[in-house]
Amino acid sequence: MRRFKKAVAITLSALMLFASSSCKGKDDNKERATRQQNIIATIQRDTQATTEKTTTEATTEDISTTEPATDNTTEAPVSGDAEEAFKAFEDDLFKDSVTNTYLDYHYSVKDGSKYGLERPEAGWSLLDWSDEAIEKDKKEGEEYYNRLLAIDKNGLSEKDKVSYDIYKEMIELNMQLDEYSLYAGELSPMRGLQSDFANYFTDYPFYEKQDVEDYVILLEKSKEYIDNVVEYEKYRASKGYAMTDNNIDDVIEQCETFVKDGDKHFLIELFDNRVDALTFLTDDEKKAYKERNKKAIIDQVIPGFNDIISGLKSLKGKAPHQMGLSYYDNGDKYYTLLLQRFSNSKKTPEEVIEYYDSRLAEIKQEMRDAYLADPMGYEYFISNYGNHLKGADEMASADVIEQLMKSAMKDYPEIPGVSHIPYNVDYLDKTLETIMENVLAYYRSPALDMPDNNIIKVNGGHLDGQWATLAHEGCPGHMYQYNYYMSTNPSNMRAAMGLIGYQEGWAKYAEYGSYYAYDYPDTDYDETIATLTRLESEYNMLVMGIVDIHVNYSGWTVEDLESYFSSNGLNAAAAEKIFNVMTGDPAAYQSYILGYYELKELRVRAEKELGAKFDPVEFNKVILENGPCQYDILGEQVDKYIKSK
Repeated sequence: MRRFKKAVAITLSALMLFASSSCKGKDDNKERATRQQNIIATIQRDTQATTEKTTTEATTEDISTTEPATDNTTEAPVSGDAEEAFKAFEDDLFKDSVTNTYLDYHYSVKDGSKYGLERPEAGWSLLDWSDEAIEKDKKEGEEYYNRLLAIDKNGLSEKDKVSYDIYKEMIELNMQLDEYSLYAGELSPMRGLQSDFANYFTDYPFYEKQDVEDYVILLEKSKEYIDNVVEYEKYRASKGYAMTDNNIDDVIEQCETFVKDGDKHFLIELFDNRVDALTFLTDDEKKAYKERNKKAIIDQVIPGFNDIISGLKSLKGKAPHQMGLSYYDNGDKYYTLLLQRFSNSKKTPEEVIEYYDSRLAEIKQEMRDAYLADPMGYEYFISNYGNHLKGADEMASADVIEQLMKSAMKDYPEIPGVSHIPYNVDYLDKTLETIMENVLAYYRSPALDMPDNNIIKVNGGHLDGQWATLAHEGCPGHMYQYNYYMSTNPSNMRAAMGLIGYQEGWAKYAEYGSYYAYDYPDTDYDETIATLTRLESEYNMLVMGIVDIHVNYSGWTVEDLESYFSSNGLNAAAAEKIFNVMTGDPAAYQSYILGYYELKELRVRAEKELGAKFDPVEFNKVILENGPCQYDILGEQVDKYIKSK
């Protein structure tokens, strides 16, 4: 069951990357910053549609509707009692979140004693969907909420007032989502246990012998947990919430790929190689751990995944419909909450779809404007389509990141005291390239007491688009954003948590800006190429956002989607595949799409209000210093910045 404490814990940024940077997971901060480029590519417009000339005149209303701040009241003095109560609240919330599961703890901190934490026993947090457990979780959530409300917000520092509002909105949303716990399971195609499991262990850090012991214990206990998840899926089905047949097929295919190598499983070879490199184990200890690990994979993990396969096969045909969320009672209300959770926006689906439709028209106009301004550059873009960033694809990933650090950072503030972010870049295991075929790369933030351990993993089977991918994951994207915020000395809770709409919105914002920093070879059309590359990517991204809302909120069928694709010059043959993606993980893409547009419109607002006074470095500093937060709260801080100028 989605417990309140678990819902808070899953926002831990250290876990952001357990999936594909579609940033998956129950509450999404398993943030894997992946871009499902292979899926999006199936709806790429053909040349004729791309070069369409339209006279459509479209203006987009600012999607961030928060009015500029006009409050001129004197700041209240900070209250020692209020600050003490708030710090205690934050500390308890942090401890609860970090120790919610063993993996939460292990990925968040190396030495918990520094934070007053005891190392939890290695194991899994089993789901409990009994009425008693649900009521207990609900009560815990209410207790946290009431405890926060009892604190005098006016007595807090300005920095803590922002954190207060962030926690308040987060807890309120979690409490609303609790009413819909059966609507989402643990085995969704993009964010389910079966797609995250390998990541739990491929990046698992070994600091000391106990870490190796705990790693093996987790595997030895894994079948019980996996079977518990399967039983929950069966329970959901008995209540009328079974997965659609197509989503079941997708999950089964993932599981079959995962188990196909049997006793030659990649987790066996990977563990053996990693253990061999550990200097704190004796040869006998290494041998013993290798044997235990192999036995656990063969006797626990593989049988567990086979149980997922057989369990889901028994649920084929049990779904009340093969459609999106809106076909459930109150499914539209649930989707509205998911939209908030994934995007960190307060916009309604109606407001968002109106904005998206307007933005599509604007993009067509901007493409036309690009053609009229530079017809030769436009024709060059078309004739060399797909090859403009090829030079970066042929570079080592680490070299691409270094080049981005040199050429793509002029609009971003320097991190105080940091001349170069320390990081490790590596490639996924060959087997994982297939299992995680939708993952181009991901960034995993370090444990709080291991700040230099920034990790970027790249899918070596999909090195196309490396420039944009590593701008998104590295600099000026996720890695830069995380390290900049850490330089502001945030509280432990704010440092450990993440809000995926902010994080993915920032990474998209950084990614699109990076197109203008690339030195396109053998051409004088750099500006035009960058603009058209951004607009095309934005168009495809928008289509995914539109489809997601219409499938899960408006009730579109596959036939409706085919008609929409055909009428917009898109590949109608991709409709069923895209439809299944959206029914499998509703609102997941909105962290990228709506998150980006919320951030973009904050910048548009600042540029409009400040005119010649606008400085992109100053603006970005405001966004970065406030850290992950909801966009209505971030908008208030941007308004204060505008007013101060």
